[in-house]
Amino acid sequence: MAVVREIAGKGLCLLAAEDFAAGQMVLREQFLFQSRPEDHPAISSLLETMHEKEPFTFGHIRSHRAAISSWLTASPTAYAVLLQKYVPRDDHRLSAEEVGRILTELKRGGLLFKEGPAGTESELTAQILWTLIMSWEYNGFAGTNQSLVMYDKISRASHSCAPNCEVVTLYGLHRSQDGTCLGEDFEDGASAGKTNQVLRQGDKFDRCLAGLAFRAKVAVKQLDELTFSYCLTEEDLAQDFQHRRKQLQLRGWKFLCQCSRCLEEVHEFLHPN
Repeated sequence: MAVVREIAGKGLCLLAAEDFAAGQMVLREQFLFQSRPEDHPAISSLLETMHEKEPFTFGHIRSHRAAISSWLTASPTAYAVLLQKYVPRDDHRLSAEEVGRILTELKRGGLLFKEGPAGTESELTAQILWTLIMSWEYNGFAGTNQSLVMYDKISRASHSCAPNCEVVTLYGLHRSQDGTCLGEDFEDGASAGKTNQVLRQGDKFDRCLAGLAFRAKVAVKQLDELTFSYCLTEEDLAQDFQHRRKQLQLRGWKFLCQCSRCLEEVHEFLHPN
């Protein structure tokens, strides 16, 4: 179990709701929204064409596609969560010109064919699209087959170069006959399938993404902040702070890591002996 709490100087973070021993599962969470290329093929095709002609800022179309898909089809709850995700206002890479080009082409192609989620804006404005793209770029998790997935709690977890948790991908079984997905039970009582969990003779299944879990790498105390490595491999984590910070930057994370391990190593570097 985990809770989201405010930490001074950091904002909303993910904390352990109780003590956990090393190796225990701390949290299982079903995804809030999943964006897949096949969900909106015309939009995916348009974005691919635009990206090939003039590459997008982030070097891919996944966050752009997820932003548009979530505006079109996300539930009101999921949409509200997306708009509340952390977005760094000092990251100016995504230009108004790029957002404007995308909106113009979407309207020209008649691809904004539905209103936004019930109770939200009925027009996709440049400001909303910018916010959604940035929300996905900074908070989305890679799924299967070029998909992007958003989580409520897990996306609040901070990076650390000495993480106390590791990420475990959870899979279920997708019944090809009716689309049912049998899978994990989650801490909120939901299951990956949300429907009939009974096996039937003649069933045929494919593996499907069900969610993510955090497993404790070390003993975790109640209200300890839960952290994981955003993108660094075990080999990266074995290197010094300069290497780790450089790798984070090279992989698109535009922040200077200030985790306790980095700060300790910086202090030792600046004040040897």
